[in-house]
Amino acid sequence: MKEELARAIEVLGSRVAGARWVPKENLHLTLAFLGRVEDDRVADVSGAVAAAVEGHVEFTVRLGSLGAFPSAKRARVVWLGLDDPTRGLAGVADSVGEALEKLGFPREARAFTPHLTLARVKTPAPVSLDATVRPIAFPVQRIGLFESRLGRPHAVYNELATFPFRRGS
Repeated sequence: MKEELARAIEVLGSRVAGARWVPKENLHLTLAFLGRVEDDRVADVSGAVAAAVEGHVEFTVRLGSLGAFPSAKRARVVWLGLDDPTRGLAGVADSVGEALEKLGFPREARAFTPHLTLARVKTPAPVSLDATVRPIAFPVQRIGLFESRLGRPHAVYNELATFPFRRGS
């Protein structure tokens, strides 16, 4: 899957001026962004996420279509959507958001849109999203709690905990 995404990024690289492309090893789906979390709260966050995923079973999603936020005419972010036919990602995001809200973390006001950020564009610009991505299906068997540290040339992600889903029957 990541090789297919790297191929799409290579194709798009020359078509999106001023973009900072996400390295293959940093591609991820964000279910909830917390911002700065004090060290003494990490255990509570981890416990809340563990409890939130307890009832979820593994599911399958598929690479979808390319898009841009806020739009292809004024792109700030180039992304690849994930087709979530069983709404597994949406369900997990809702459970995690609810659990974290109880700890005082505000929920995202916008509707959850499962996507992988491929690039950030410094100055909003029109982008051509005519590359195709093979609709590769892959299992979602777990989520992780990550710490991100900003750096050059890109952020570094450190996985703090992993939360597996129950196996489907």
